[in-house]
Amino acid sequence: CAHLSSSSPSLATSIPRGGGIQLRQSNDNNSVTDSNPEDTDKSKKIRNAIVAASVLTLAVWKKEFLVGALQSIKGDFDLKQFLIDKLDTLAGYGNTGLVVYIVMFALWEILVGVTTPVETAAGMAFGVKKGIICSAIGKMGGAVIAFLIGRFLLFDYFSEKLQDNEMMGLVQESIQENPVRVALIWRFSFLPEQLKTFGLSVLPLSLLHYVTAVVLHGFPFTCLWTAMGAEAGALARGTVTTPSNVFKILVVGIQIFGFFISPTMVGLWVKSLKDRQSAKKKGA
Repeated sequence: CAHLSSSSPSLATSIPRGGGIQLRQSNDNNSVTDSNPEDTDKSKKIRNAIVAASVLTLAVWKKEFLVGALQSIKGDFDLKQFLIDKLDTLAGYGNTGLVVYIVMFALWEILVGVTTPVETAAGMAFGVKKGIICSAIGKMGGAVIAFLIGRFLLFDYFSEKLQDNEMMGLVQESIQENPVRVALIWRFSFLPEQLKTFGLSVLPLSLLHYVTAVVLHGFPFTCLWTAMGAEAGALARGTVTTPSNVFKILVVGIQIFGFFISPTMVGLWVKSLKDRQSAKKKGA
């Protein structure tokens, strides 16, 4: 992606106790205050432990699913039926199954980020009501945990990685003026999922504003995908033979929003930020 000029503010930041982060301008030679080596080593150990535990958990719980997915490549495995069977089994565990799903979904949100298939599967397994409740808890809980990890454990790492990212430079000032609106549009953008989550953690955005944006963006889509998953599950099981009119309308609406409304909204927002930046450079 495009890079900002050396005169742009860097993302080297400091975190005051009990508050959000504050950006500080980099000097002419881009010097950065050295951190305590012991603190850096400790942060790396904590980070590695979290990643290792998460990967191990996913490996244990998803081993059978991954094996099935590999078998499906050979063409002798019905992945759709496999998924339905396993989700039905999970639903059969009652509240325990729901808790397991919530925990796994939170980990999925942190490590992968693409939640549509998971929310759809929840509708197939648990129905609309339980699916929405469990998906909302797992999805938003995972998003908040990821934000906190980025803010307090991996802040220096992501600040360094993203300091030359054009989008990060464009939103630094805007997000201080309209935090919820900018965070909400940011969540709608087509940026990589990890950038949408961890990128916000190194910007001057409070946890309250972040949670507000996550709920406003995430909950409607959770309801949508869960409802579609519930009907898709009914169709796959043969409970119903034809999709309802509501299902058809949702499919068309998603296509219109995904291909036209969302890209246009984000594009206009980015253009306004670039125009504002250009105007400031001309006035300087």
